[in-house]
Amino acid sequence: MRKFAEHRPATELSMSDRTYNGRQSPGRLEREPGTMTMEEFKRTIASMLGTDEWDDQMETLFAKVDTSADGLVDWNEFCTYMLMQYRENDFLRTRKDIPFVNEPRIRHIVHNRQECTIRILATDNPTRYVNLSKEGMLGVFDPNLHLEKSFEVTTENEDPRASKRRFKTWYTDAVYMPNVSKLAISSTSRDLRFWDVSTTSYFEEFHIFALTDVPTCLDYWYDKRSPSGKALLLFGDDMGTIHLFYFVKPQNSLFATSFTNREGVQKIWMQDLPNHYRHVRHVILNNVHSEMLRKVKYLPENDFILSSSGSSSTSLVMQDVQGKKKTYTFRMSKGVECFDYNKQLNIIATGNVDHHVRLWNPYVTEKAVAILKSHQMAVVDVVIHEDLEMVFSYCKEAIVKVWDIKEHTCLQTVVIKFPCIQNARMPEFGPFSLHLQPVPINSLVVCCGDYVASLKMGKAEPKKTKQATTHATQLCCAMYNSHFKQVVTGADDSSIAVWDIETGSKNHALSNAHGDEEITCLAFDSSLRRLISGARNGSIKVWNFQNGHNIHQCEAVSEAEVTGIVSFRDKHLILSVGWSRHIVLYDDSDSDNVFIKANTNWKGGQVHKDDILSVDFCPPNLVATASFDGEIIVWSVETEKIFRRLRRGQPSKVTRKLKQALSQMEGDSRPATGNSQGSKTSHSSRNSRPNSRHRQRHKLPKGFTAPVDKLLFLRHRSAQNYPDCAVLISSEAGYLHFWSIYGKQHDMGFFYASNCKDEEESVLAVCTNKDNSLLISGDTKGHIHVWNIEQYCMYPTRDKDLDKPPLVCTWHAHDSAVVSVDIFVYDDQSFVLTASTDQTARLWTLLGHYVGTFGQTDKWLLKNHATWQHPNTPWGTLHPDAEEVVKVKIPKITENDGEVSDNSADSDSLGSQESDIEEESPRISPVSVEEIKPLPSFNKHPVTKIGDDVIDSPSMSPCLSPIDRVHSADIKRFQIQSAPGLSNGCDSRGSSCKEDINANADYSWRNKRSVTFANFGHSKRALHMKTLLGQRVEENIARRAYSRQERRHKFGGVDMTLTSRFGKLCSPFQALATPETEEVRLPYDLPKTPRMVSRGLTITSESDLKDLSLTPPPTEQNNDNKKDYPDLSLTPPPTEQNNDNKKDYPFLPAIQPSSPIAGTR
Repeated sequence: MRKFAEHRPATELSMSDRTYNGRQSPGRLEREPGTMTMEEFKRTIASMLGTDEWDDQMETLFAKVDTSADGLVDWNEFCTYMLMQYRENDFLRTRKDIPFVNEPRIRHIVHNRQECTIRILATDNPTRYVNLSKEGMLGVFDPNLHLEKSFEVTTENEDPRASKRRFKTWYTDAVYMPNVSKLAISSTSRDLRFWDVSTTSYFEEFHIFALTDVPTCLDYWYDKRSPSGKALLLFGDDMGTIHLFYFVKPQNSLFATSFTNREGVQKIWMQDLPNHYRHVRHVILNNVHSEMLRKVKYLPENDFILSSSGSSSTSLVMQDVQGKKKTYTFRMSKGVECFDYNKQLNIIATGNVDHHVRLWNPYVTEKAVAILKSHQMAVVDVVIHEDLEMVFSYCKEAIVKVWDIKEHTCLQTVVIKFPCIQNARMPEFGPFSLHLQPVPINSLVVCCGDYVASLKMGKAEPKKTKQATTHATQLCCAMYNSHFKQVVTGADDSSIAVWDIETGSKNHALSNAHGDEEITCLAFDSSLRRLISGARNGSIKVWNFQNGHNIHQCEAVSEAEVTGIVSFRDKHLILSVGWSRHIVLYDDSDSDNVFIKANTNWKGGQVHKDDILSVDFCPPNLVATASFDGEIIVWSVETEKIFRRLRRGQPSKVTRKLKQALSQMEGDSRPATGNSQGSKTSHSSRNSRPNSRHRQRHKLPKGFTAPVDKLLFLRHRSAQNYPDCAVLISSEAGYLHFWSIYGKQHDMGFFYASNCKDEEESVLAVCTNKDNSLLISGDTKGHIHVWNIEQYCMYPTRDKDLDKPPLVCTWHAHDSAVVSVDIFVYDDQSFVLTASTDQTARLWTLLGHYVGTFGQTDKWLLKNHATWQHPNTPWGTLHPDAEEVVKVKIPKITENDGEVSDNSADSDSLGSQESDIEEESPRISPVSVEEIKPLPSFNKHPVTKIGDDVIDSPSMSPCLSPIDRVHSADIKRFQIQSAPGLSNGCDSRGSSCKEDINANADYSWRNKRSVTFANFGHSKRALHMKTLLGQRVEENIARRAYSRQERRHKFGGVDMTLTSRFGKLCSPFQALATPETEEVRLPYDLPKTPRMVSRGLTITSESDLKDLSLTPPPTEQNNDNKKDYPDLSLTPPPTEQNNDNKKDYPFLPAIQPSSPIAGTR
């Protein structure tokens, strides 16, 4: 504060200070004391810190503090920003989603006979709720609390005099035993009943009677890792004693069965329990409490038992079963009515009649961690939700409160209006009135009298399996800001989010930017400091998106969608177009003017007869607009008049019919977009057709001209002053038209920019790099295409250019329409930013490597490739519709000796560039080339350049052109030119076209070969970390691929009809389509060996040569062996035998049959 107060600036701003980020500040010319410019602010902070290392961060901070965007900040602005920032951080730190978002489902339990429910629990396989009433009625409910059946807990042949007794049997508790599918029920008759619930018909199996005291509470434990192992049933009685039943083999039998034919319930007298020692063991812990036990719980982690009572001296006791460890006793004046314990959170929650909920450390008995005060009546039950880190408490007012364990605050209060609650009387509550059912049902069941309610928790399910989304609704745009290195996204729920490009984390968000209206377009001003947003109701707002301050609000011309916004650098004007069919100007020269009036007095007149769908600006003074009727006009900004009308629109009658046809195709309804589609929908939203990104179908009816979905100026071409080249691109129903605005020929050419063979998709997003050498397009199928337009439509021709430009690569990026695409360079590498109606915005490299989705849990570091999602895809490592991915390392291969050398030493000097190049074949389709060139040698690992954009890939021969370097990516991906038999059908996911498997059978090894064991699961590991075996295997794969490519170049393609000429046996030599060989006639005067002369072999014609037996008879061979080697015990030297064989048939290598040989290896 002292620095601001003592700062005495010059009385007026200099021109250099007034010009801030390319935008001249028109506001305060006379400076007030205490105001600082950016340079002064940076110098002040640097003097306080003693270093200027934080200048870049101070520039960002200055942009956030400067709410008015006038280039000056003072102490008030600085304090306001800091207070708001700390308040927002506190809110984000303490904010929690409330668990209960729906109304409770209430059911009346008729079979309870107006008695309260003592316990409600859940069985599994399938999940069913079971309630136990005070008088012993069992009810079975489905998860929606629909009663399926009911049972009554009674004893067979019950004494009729029992009904005349003064007191009836009341049931105190029940517990479910999952590993044996049984229920244990206790009652005031001092007995335990075991019911079998393994079938749909429940029945009582065992009955232990004549217990010493009345059991009041039950608990059961078994080892889930060994269900057939030992289990423990424990209960507390009314005298403060805890009983433990250890079952040896519970799945075989809980008790010993008698060898009788008597059917029905097996009754066991408590005094006879020692006779069942082979099945159960009984342990008693006496005098744990001085009063009746309210609840008991076994803690298997340390073999402790936690129990509570109403005694003030032994309110809560945690003791060792063996009695060898310390006993922890918690004392409260009125005892403990209920409690719950969680090991992971290391906390005990207790409820009492003093209306308070207390949180305890299990090993600190003197003082509670927190006392939660909010209930107005006694607390009946508490339960801890581990995943949400919350405590649910339930009091006698039938009110459930949700408490945050860490913050000790009440997050939500739910009042359940049970019909049994009346003003005159208080309903009866059972001792165990809450039951928490985990996912997938994920609900809290509450009991009150003879009613039960279910509270569904809507946001408690884990989100790990859910695909990451950027916004809750469809996106309309995503843009990159090069000044702040941030990405701004807008969605249909009127929310704007700002993301950090380096990590993908969200900086902040603007909710309800335009109320309930959809955001339809976004644009930055020339300084890149202000964000301009347009909505579906015609409203336009100017934001300082660094702090969310709304600087200007522009007047809406009509309640019609805004489709395009352009900000001019020098004129301080904002131009907007939309469904109002007007070109509107707004003067934003005064930064203090909050409300800007619209200027519709465009000098050239409002000539568009239909909705304007797109606009683009080409410096210094050209603006192009296009409308729904297909009209395209280029305007001069200086004169505000028509510079060139490239095409006139179709008649209004035709456009009306087209709108009606589109509305009928959409069924007169738009897809839901979340909160923005509520009751407060604008007039334009209700009575207009769906815009292009909301349409479900994009194929136009026959006989209509396609609307212009997008315009894009090629600014670099326009600045080069080429008079005849195309400088404007229009997207119309998937076709990209190239227009020249200076030459005589305007329509230079067009091509279909999607991979759908039926031409049913549109292209809603296009962008280009700085030198206009690459064009990136995104279609409504979710595919991205990168085209090389460096030489496309550069010169006029007699006919339109209908050929497609070279396709660099293509990949599947989204599940639905791509509505925005942007290309930018960060750290000398090109990236592609895409947004879609599938609620996601994603980041890719120029080769389609998946970096990540904005909004995902795992953040990335853009400079560290190991943190990217590549080689994974947004749908997983191997998508169901995609081929298997092959990742190999490309070694260095020399042309001289064919040796393979390692480039790890050379690649280490390349900095961030990786020496281990891995490509994903199915996701990126290579460019098909007309002729397969000889393979060049592999050099080191520089980068490939197309225009001004850098593609990280292994370089090829220096003689290749930039586009040829991309073509040579076939060597990396081991894919060759598409054969005529390949199918060009549209693929829903993965690569752009599906390949015929039979047409590529010779390359099936690349789809079946997995990665080496050394690299399995570590695809991005550095070269020096790979094992020697893995390196050799990958080198062999690369060498084999190089050899096959060379053979294909020498002998041509593969004739698939010849691969299986001999049944199922493949003949690869027959498959090679080699040229026909010439017939060679051998001379008749060939020299003969002495062996041939001794045998009298003569060959005078070709028929004699064919009849010649190449294998001598065995007898003759044996005789020769005896003659040459008299001693048969001796083995002839192998050298002599080999030489002898060579002398026998010296002419064999020179023989070629008259029929042409089909191939060679």
